[in-house]
Amino acid sequence: MGTPMTLQVFLADGRAQPVTPLMAFLAGAHADAMARIWPAPHEDFLLLPAARRHAAILLALRGGYSAQRLQWLAARARDGELAAEILGDHPPGGVMKALGRMGEILWPGEAYRVFTDLFREEAARQLIRHMPALHPGVLAIISLLPIRLRQANVVSLLGTERAAAADLAAAFAMALRVRGEAAAGDIAQRFGRAKTWAALFETAVQVVQPLEFATVLTPPDLPAPFVPVRRFEMLSKTALEFRNCLRDYAADLAAGNMTVWVWRGEGGPAAIALRRDAAGWRLAEARGRDNADLSDAALMEVAAAVRAAGVRTGEAWSALYRRLQDWVHEDPAGRAPASAPTWREQLGLGCLWD
Repeated sequence: MGTPMTLQVFLADGRAQPVTPLMAFLAGAHADAMARIWPAPHEDFLLLPAARRHAAILLALRGGYSAQRLQWLAARARDGELAAEILGDHPPGGVMKALGRMGEILWPGEAYRVFTDLFREEAARQLIRHMPALHPGVLAIISLLPIRLRQANVVSLLGTERAAAADLAAAFAMALRVRGEAAAGDIAQRFGRAKTWAALFETAVQVVQPLEFATVLTPPDLPAPFVPVRRFEMLSKTALEFRNCLRDYAADLAAGNMTVWVWRGEGGPAAIALRRDAAGWRLAEARGRDNADLSDAALMEVAAAVRAAGVRTGEAWSALYRRLQDWVHEDPAGRAPASAPTWREQLGLGCLWD
């Protein structure tokens, strides 16, 4: 979603300037930079409408402007000119009105990046236009949702609960995997009809359910440098090579619930396990000898290769299903914020052989 915004204002005098308490209150982390553009007592900045103060910091974060140019744009440019500076030529309507609903306090730089990204997308833009007030936490929720779930009542029910929004987005993706892309519109409408928090996640629990049972899915065929393990003799040799307890999974392999491959690409070798669940085949594990973690580069290459072959990467269907059930009965108000998972954690790899 673009590169992080960092303050890069080009000023003739880069020395620190005095910051008044009011500037510190309104501008927060941006106060020093704003004081270098509008020196104390900062009247010209403080007298600007809130929308133009937000526009000023947006442009300052982008960089490439002199202090004089920023002063002129913030104070004298027409709304359309400012919008074009922020979003480029032919910006969508309503940019300055949206900035005016951001409140008096300047936002963190990352929140402005989220705003500009969302305002370029039609569904999010329509949602933002109808919000009486904008808040960074709510825009963060919208950014986590797929386009079809960027609906007013869905966003309203989620509040600022990022973990719940991430799981709802994962449920939508899982539902498409289970039911097919053609069902996207119907699934989105079902979410849109939810009136309560519990109903929203009850819908999520329902839509990830497979429509047919006992469907036999042919194991995927991975290209070289993946080597399939299809006989017990080869399974035993692989277990010896990697010094793991891979042979304990012979029954799962025989039942067709699991396949094992050896990846011999650069950064390998690696033992690769694919598991079948309600949403199809997924990458369940990728380990080196002695269950060693693969390097980032090697793991990314493995993940990209299995995705290209139609294998899902990400957590198991059952793990998401249990979490969705928990959300049905959980009060988000008393829940501590969860830290964002790393990209490795997002792969949902399990310790099958530990």
